[in-house]
Amino acid sequence: MTSSNHFKLESDHHHLIKALAEDIDLPFEEVNVIFVSALESLKSNARIQDYLSVLASKKVRDTLHH
Repeated sequence: MTSSNHFKLESDHHHLIKALAEDIDLPFEEVNVIFVSALESLKSNARIQDYLSVLASKKVRDTLHH
């Protein structure tokens, strides 16, 4: 899957974004854009990338709940 940001998401990310969208009750595409942006930002500075999807999910929740 490729987003509008041209960032290729892994299948796990797709499922995570779908679950986030359902939990937050927002459209998948809206959550996807925010998730991709958060993940790209985190990846650019991360030396260890094991938990970036978890951190990106938290950023999405924080962004959408404020």
